[in-house]
Amino acid sequence: MEVARLLHDQGEIAKTSTLIAQGASRRDIAESVSDGTVSRVMRGWICTPRADAEQILAVRSGGRLGCISALARWGLWSADDRSPHVSMPRRGRGSRVFQEEGVRDDAVMHPRAAQLSEIRPRLQRPVRFHWAAQPAAKSELDWIVSPGDAVRQAVLCQNLEHAVACVDSAVHTGVLTADEWGDIAARLPSTRRDCVALVDSRADSGLESRIRVRLIRLGHTVDVQVPVPGFGKLDILVDGRVGLELDGDRFHTPAKQRQRDTEKVLTSMLFGLPVLRSGYAQAINDWELVYDALKRMLQLTERRAA
Repeated sequence: MEVARLLHDQGEIAKTSTLIAQGASRRDIAESVSDGTVSRVMRGWICTPRADAEQILAVRSGGRLGCISALARWGLWSADDRSPHVSMPRRGRGSRVFQEEGVRDDAVMHPRAAQLSEIRPRLQRPVRFHWAAQPAAKSELDWIVSPGDAVRQAVLCQNLEHAVACVDSAVHTGVLTADEWGDIAARLPSTRRDCVALVDSRADSGLESRIRVRLIRLGHTVDVQVPVPGFGKLDILVDGRVGLELDGDRFHTPAKQRQRDTEKVLTSMLFGLPVLRSGYAQAINDWELVYDALKRMLQLTERRAA
């Protein structure tokens, strides 16, 4: 039995009991450790050389990756927080001891991730532990919580913008069904009612979700993914008369996509719908400028309509 292959299917790290249940023998595991194909993380756990630092931190802490750390491994929106988030059982030990030497600095995605992402383990800040008040839902992998648990933890942990974006992303991609989200929402405390009311799985990116929430809280009427004949959809329509296009890629957008986005803006103008375009850095780090420009466009279109 090829132990490394079994581990790959489990996300590069697993309990030895899980591998044995999958058909490996204790001798197979011992031989794989002996020849260096895999290594022991701690008693009862082994991993391949591809296992990353955050996975090992969670396991050595006695827990599993949870909250936004888990969502990132599904290729979902996972906020800007750079702390590792670890879900712990009620009687877990919560050790923060971790040796980074010899482990990878690129993150392992969940084998069934909605989309592959180039992410790094979250090790830039102290660990944030999520202590379980009740037994966690059954998870298919040993080192990460279920998507439902991750979303529930994120809603309780993150601010409103990020919480809504996490839920939008999970439901939009199908990692979480609408019914599954409904079950989670029904059990949330009343302090999270705003998040439940603002979730809209049509949102195509975490940035879109955040800005939509921001605009609604500022008193605007907001629609998302509004069709532009012949050129797809506008990210956001504000007060029914100004479009807002958001470039969610923080680093680059392919030239062909940039050309299509420009054509979409020009086509929208032909239909009498002015469009404001903003990149990620502008929308997040220079929001006042973006919003002032949006308000000015709204003023101009209001005068025209009058």
